[in-house]
Amino acid sequence: MCGIFGCLGKNCSRVLCVESSHKQIHRGPDDFCCRAVNGGFFCFTRLNVMDRTVRGRQPFQHQRFIAMTNGEVYNHLQLEKEYDITVKGHSDCELIPELYSKVGTELPKILDGMFATVIVDEDSGDVFIARDHIGIIPLYWGTDDEERLYFSSEMKCLVDVCTRIEIFPPRKYYHGPPKMGPLKTWYHMDWSPAPYEPSMEPLILDTIYEAMKAAVAKMIPCDSPNGFLLSGGLDSSLVAGLARKILGPNHEIHTFTIGLENAPDFAYAREVAEHIGSHHHEFTYSVQDGIDVIPEVIRKVETYNVTTIRASTPQYLLAKMINSWGFKMVMSGEGADESWGGYLYFHYAPNDEELNLEMIEKLSDLHYYDCLRTNKSMLSSGIETRVPFLDPNLLNVCMSMPIRMKHPKYITHNGRPIEKGILRKACDREDLLPKSVLWRQKEQFSDSVGFNWIDGIKAHCAKMNTTELDWYRSVFDKNRYDPTTVPENHTKTVACSTPRGVSWMPEGTTQDASARTVTEVHEPTCRKEAKVLH
Repeated sequence: MCGIFGCLGKNCSRVLCVESSHKQIHRGPDDFCCRAVNGGFFCFTRLNVMDRTVRGRQPFQHQRFIAMTNGEVYNHLQLEKEYDITVKGHSDCELIPELYSKVGTELPKILDGMFATVIVDEDSGDVFIARDHIGIIPLYWGTDDEERLYFSSEMKCLVDVCTRIEIFPPRKYYHGPPKMGPLKTWYHMDWSPAPYEPSMEPLILDTIYEAMKAAVAKMIPCDSPNGFLLSGGLDSSLVAGLARKILGPNHEIHTFTIGLENAPDFAYAREVAEHIGSHHHEFTYSVQDGIDVIPEVIRKVETYNVTTIRASTPQYLLAKMINSWGFKMVMSGEGADESWGGYLYFHYAPNDEELNLEMIEKLSDLHYYDCLRTNKSMLSSGIETRVPFLDPNLLNVCMSMPIRMKHPKYITHNGRPIEKGILRKACDREDLLPKSVLWRQKEQFSDSVGFNWIDGIKAHCAKMNTTELDWYRSVFDKNRYDPTTVPENHTKTVACSTPRGVSWMPEGTTQDASARTVTEVHEPTCRKEAKVLH
């Protein structure tokens, strides 16, 4: 993982490139390199996660192709063998320029991972830019008043040099002269869900479990100790639990939890940690601690979306602690709610078609929200985050299964419909997790760190005579970030829904990102859980 920055065009300034790229040095505090390429410069800030020797230093070159890649390529060993590529080190990204020389613009289709990659042809000056299938890794590009092309992992590096800035979208690539030209799509969210047939369920349950296990297994290899974000909710607990099964009982793994004092997450996370035998670390913060860093969180995460900032703040604080404990990589549960129907408002989906459309839209926009949050808040302290639920093969399994099986009403537990029921049932084996966690109701991260967190932010805004959204937007604007990089419809939501999801809700439902607004689903379970915790 790292930060990449570049300028391509006439009379690019090395000094300006170095100054600009250092604004994201937190993404790669272990090393820095600026290299001249045809028509400009590549700047790389390195986080030593894979191949911590100098042989892992980017950019990499093969013949006339020079490449920089931010991310992880999980199938690099298979590709090296298949395409007869010999590498000098064991970086997962070293093969990319030679692989590109052999497959051209087909490159992103055969990379299994999370990535933003830029390749320059030293002979022609043409550039190839591609971003992964979901947008797990951030990437921006822009131009200045002399039409030089810039690209960067974070927007902050471009605000002083570009007159035009855009998000380089996921699932796309650009190939051609160095300019903001037309993009082509390399990944299509065109899954065809199978028709529902009750007899299919046993096979589907086994397929889910094996795909989950494979997704976690491929993301474990790392030259740093294995760490896991553990909220005590289903998603992060499944990742940690499967890792324990894969690594065996004697492998040392560490889990990390954050919350306000007496937060719901702590008790469940401790239960999981004890069950899987992890070295567990907890960090308690106060509402004031969080409020104090919100302006810096907005500067680092580069959005004013309310839900994203609420959740980014505790994650930003936790990343600092994880860094101080000597870790550089963690795994997390992002992407499960969007693909498995985990949000509480999904209980109100009127039919299979509407549910499927909502999940696809949530996945297609994930780079604006959870992917952006997790990547930037964690890398603000030099921590890489890997996300097994967004593994392409697991997504194919999930999004191709009968939609009905993902509706919260498909499976009940303790007399009530349960979101992500098919996933829970598939993983209810091998003593993977405590039942209390495996069947725990969905809690959004910004709620489960402590319900006083959101209430405290709102009270603070009331004292300032402003709204939460207006406060975040004012800080965003002070950093001169481009507001077009934040979706316009993000304010119309119930429990993180799109406007479509809002239309499903009973009349009078409060519009807020908190899951507590889905009162008919959320409140009874909260009361029951409070008895458990106290």
